[in-house]
Amino acid sequence: MSFLFNHAGDFGQGILLTLGLVVLGGLGSLILGTLIAALKTSPIRVGRAVASAYILVFRNVPLPVQMVLFVFGLPQLGIQFSLYASAAIALVLYTAPFVAETIRAGLNTVDQGELEASRALGFAPLTSMRILVLPQAFATVIRPLGNVYITMLKNTSVAALIGVAELTFLSDKLAIDEASPFLVFAGAAICYLVMGLVIGRLIAAIDNKVAFSR
Repeated sequence: MSFLFNHAGDFGQGILLTLGLVVLGGLGSLILGTLIAALKTSPIRVGRAVASAYILVFRNVPLPVQMVLFVFGLPQLGIQFSLYASAAIALVLYTAPFVAETIRAGLNTVDQGELEASRALGFAPLTSMRILVLPQAFATVIRPLGNVYITMLKNTSVAALIGVAELTFLSDKLAIDEASPFLVFAGAAICYLVMGLVIGRLIAAIDNKVAFSR
């Protein structure tokens, strides 16, 4: 236990960098996933085809492969990002299909009669989606979205593969420096467990508040 306290600063740095990836990846995948879900359920055939193709490709290619291709492939095209930004973008691209499918399940719960009523009142499709459909869809899928983001938290460890200084990468470095891999990774496991529990509690609190407001 004293070992963990002595290296609390190292674990703290790793936690902050990991949470940064979670925030960036979470916000980005929520925006992109919502757009994909809207296209997937749209009456426009091309939009549905694009959304389906994106989901098919990015959901079935493993995240480590996507990260390596993104980091080492884009520079061949003259596009360069920092390693941390590359990891965040790869997380967004990989997580967005799972977010999209979750939101699409929520969209399917919205009563078609409400959509027809909004059209009868003269609301444009985008307006109906923004003020009527999406709020109801999100309210029904908060917990499933929470599960997606807890999984994304664990997926941040893949960023260590490309040298991003997050919790797993820093733990590996510390384990080599201190020659104590068991203690170091036991501490990292505790950190991931605590972060996952905190995210779970936040999601539960948001879900309970939304359920009460409904």
